[in-house]
Amino acid sequence: MAEDFVRIGDVEREQAAQALAEHYAAGRLTREELDQRTAVVLRARNGVDLQEVLADLPAITPSRGLATRRSDQAPARKARTLWRSVALAPWAVFAVFFVMIWLFTGAGYFWPVWPIMGWGIAVAIGGVLAHTVPEVYLERQRERGRHRPLGV
Repeated sequence: MAEDFVRIGDVEREQAAQALAEHYAAGRLTREELDQRTAVVLRARNGVDLQEVLADLPAITPSRGLATRRSDQAPARKARTLWRSVALAPWAVFAVFFVMIWLFTGAGYFWPVWPIMGWGIAVAIGGVLAHTVPEVYLERQRERGRHRPLGV
């Protein structure tokens, strides 16, 4: 087919590399095979090169649970955006504010370290939770069959 010889871009290479990683995680490839095939994928120039690497592997479909659709990622993206606007941005503003007060009052003992560090620990914990909990929650919902993508 003529479209197989069309040049591919980074997106197609990344998708193929992700598919190989998922096959490795499923136990279909050894570490050596993954490394070899990933090297071929990164050098691939057209669709034929990718087909040769993936030819002996089954197709990955969302029904198998190996691929994530973009709409499934919306709650996680929303949690990260909320964390940035509600926790990270105010912390950064007040950190600068505390340092400015310290500078204008003589720049002696660096007391802003305590409110910046104390508040920063809470912000860091919130950031870790915002980046991990939504994915864990969505994965559990998918396993139980309760999660439906947005718009469905």
